[in-house]
Amino acid sequence: MQVSSQAKALIRQHVSALTLLFAAAGAFAADRHKVDVDAESQDGILLQRIQQEPTRPRKLALLEKYAAEYPKTISIAWVYEQLLHIYKDDQDNDKVIATADAMLAVDPADLDAAYDALQAAQAKNDPETVRKYVPLSWDLATKALQIAKPSDPDDVADWAKQMEFAKEVIAFSEYVLSTEAARESDPQKKAELIQALETRNPQSKFLAQARNDRPRIDLASLPPEKAVALAEKGLEDDPDNEDFLVTVANYYIQREQDLPKVLSYALRILDLLPRKPKPDDVSAEQWEAKKAKYSGWANWMTGVIYAKQARYGLSDRYLRASLDNLREERLLAGAYFYLGYDNYAMAGELRDKGRAIEALKFDKLCVAIDGPFREPALKNLEVLRSEYNIE
Repeated sequence: MQVSSQAKALIRQHVSALTLLFAAAGAFAADRHKVDVDAESQDGILLQRIQQEPTRPRKLALLEKYAAEYPKTISIAWVYEQLLHIYKDDQDNDKVIATADAMLAVDPADLDAAYDALQAAQAKNDPETVRKYVPLSWDLATKALQIAKPSDPDDVADWAKQMEFAKEVIAFSEYVLSTEAARESDPQKKAELIQALETRNPQSKFLAQARNDRPRIDLASLPPEKAVALAEKGLEDDPDNEDFLVTVANYYIQREQDLPKVLSYALRILDLLPRKPKPDDVSAEQWEAKKAKYSGWANWMTGVIYAKQARYGLSDRYLRASLDNLREERLLAGAYFYLGYDNYAMAGELRDKGRAIEALKFDKLCVAIDGPFREPALKNLEVLRSEYNIE
């Protein structure tokens, strides 16, 4: 698909996250695997239909047909990659795991597929599959971090994104391994999981959680620098303390620093809160209000970071989930702006005008809120009207 010069200019806009300026993620993320189309073969004809199909349900049906009928072709990895994008957006965890398995059989070094399977397994609370994909994800990410910086300046940006992604995978894998150890009731299995964590990272901040959860400690109202220092120290002994996690994540995202850590902490907050019991010192109403507030923040931070990574479907999902629990206008404006951009990007990627209409809706909501996001959203509206002839 050709992207207009006006759209390219929009994609290059830099708007920082918590100052409400967002660095737009550029052109659509390139496929990891290439497609090889022989227009005279039956599988080549089907690949052409897949590439030309504008509607998502039909495209999914064609991709699944190809995977079933042509599992040995050169292009099968590309097909699995497209299927993973769709299954993740649909939160179909069983199909994500099955497709990731198939992808790794074709390309054993595909870090994205291993990470997709790990996240899906954790989401469906499948300990056996989690324990299969933690070491695989960690090992593949470690290998990815050993890739040397390219000499061609044009390749450096993609390399840097790959390094950040690998760090994100390791941080998440470490957390998941400690969580599995903390949950394990069998002493022998628990000891094995703790030993695996200690072997991989003897200095892991999650070892305390793996051995035994520590008492909850509340943060006092402090200046940001002192609060984050205490929170980071507190996480060494109490890695599931939601106040510490929010304090650290919020501090770093405001400064556009250590975004893999922010993403790891935000996802951990979302995993912890639904299953964490109410503390004795707060009422049920206070606890529900706090969980809603923290869930809103965590979904917002996750959506922002996924938008920066050009993972538009995931960004769209988490930002939509944040909307009901956001009370600050600056965060709402940011969520609307990111949602507008996510849907604009997916409209072009999927050739789906419905996504463009969604983008228009969110940009209008953003424009209605005064602040730094208003002007970029107005420019987005101009691009949408020009490219899709919608009002």
